[in-house]
Amino acid sequence: KRVQFEVSDISTSGFSVYENDGEGTLMAGMIIPDMVITFAHSMKMSCSAQVIYRLREDRGLVRCGFAILDMGIQDYSRLTHLLSCAMDAHSHVSTEVDVDALWEFFFKSGFIYPKKYGLIQSHRESFKETYQKLYQQCPEVARHFTYQQNGRIYGHIAMVRAYERTWMIHHHAATALEHKRAGLVVLKQIMHYLNDMHRLPSSKMDYVMSYFRPENKFPERVFGGFARISGDPRTCSMDLFSYLPYTRLSLSSMLPKGWELGESTEMDIWELNRFYTHRSGGLLLDAMALEWEDSRGRSLETDFMKAGFFRKQRAYSLRRDGRLAAVLVVDQSDLGFNLSELLNDIKIFVINGAALPWHILSIGVSRLTADFRMHRVPVLFYPFDYVEREEIPYEKQYQAWVLNVRHGAEYMEYMRKKFRIKYE
Repeated sequence: KRVQFEVSDISTSGFSVYENDGEGTLMAGMIIPDMVITFAHSMKMSCSAQVIYRLREDRGLVRCGFAILDMGIQDYSRLTHLLSCAMDAHSHVSTEVDVDALWEFFFKSGFIYPKKYGLIQSHRESFKETYQKLYQQCPEVARHFTYQQNGRIYGHIAMVRAYERTWMIHHHAATALEHKRAGLVVLKQIMHYLNDMHRLPSSKMDYVMSYFRPENKFPERVFGGFARISGDPRTCSMDLFSYLPYTRLSLSSMLPKGWELGESTEMDIWELNRFYTHRSGGLLLDAMALEWEDSRGRSLETDFMKAGFFRKQRAYSLRRDGRLAAVLVVDQSDLGFNLSELLNDIKIFVINGAALPWHILSIGVSRLTADFRMHRVPVLFYPFDYVEREEIPYEKQYQAWVLNVRHGAEYMEYMRKKFRIKYE
């Protein structure tokens, strides 16, 4: 039997309705697996929900409170957008964005600077196609948040499902707007969004991550500050990577006798985890969900493919006489998915640096660049002491920041105190 109630109040975590005291249709604990929330007789959002309380009020009415148990990411985004607009009509959650206005904003805000544009320019048609799909079709594997007035963008932040159960925050930028700190507004938007999203099974989220340059003061305070205050790398961690844009070399380079490069095995991944736990104790490898070839699932790749995008991750091991020296993680995606191409790179974890000369590692890297469409492939090295010892000419450094979303409330409290952000 179909039953319909008017919603009394609603948030991204639940809502309440009224029924007459004598009806008793809704019982505390009842789970409704297929529910539709309708707004203005047009917009529909499907979810599953559970009655968590019945409260008798005046006039013979009973207020029944529901907790949303699960909701698809598109419907959750629609609900979040409606609630955001109710508080501030200029806040937008994954709505269609004029791509030309977006690029104009990226240049005006300084997010795309001359050197970065030089890297983008040769692939501008691929970038254009990617961003048309991201900001016009709003696929499930990516979300974006903007602050706009009269079609002009003043604040932007986005996130992408980077790994199996990890979403990456990126592309945070803002321009001046009278009486509004648009950068903080969109940051607050994404925090609200993530705070309830991570509870939903459909979100496929255990971790949130971000990369930032250590010398950039704002993300250093927003992300780095919490990592230091928490003091627990299993709550929030940071790992320093050195970045080198690697020019593809001739693939005829051969590894010397005794060296081999091949798909990582279960034992290789175990050894990498042991090394990383000892060096960092952080969350990065959990967030990256590294697996050996025989056990690897393909749900991330499949979800990207369904959305019309490309995503691939593989782990390779560089060994000498059978002993593991380094693990090279190859991440690939559509060009421009991340404008720094941190999902189109090779992340190198050097496990036995004393036995691994840079020229040997360089040959291994060159063997893996064949599948990349870029002439210069970003390579990130960990740990830094190997880069120092081998005098590798790195260009810059990135902190890889990861948060366990179960501690999201602690992070929101940190932001409230640090930046006086109010959560209405």
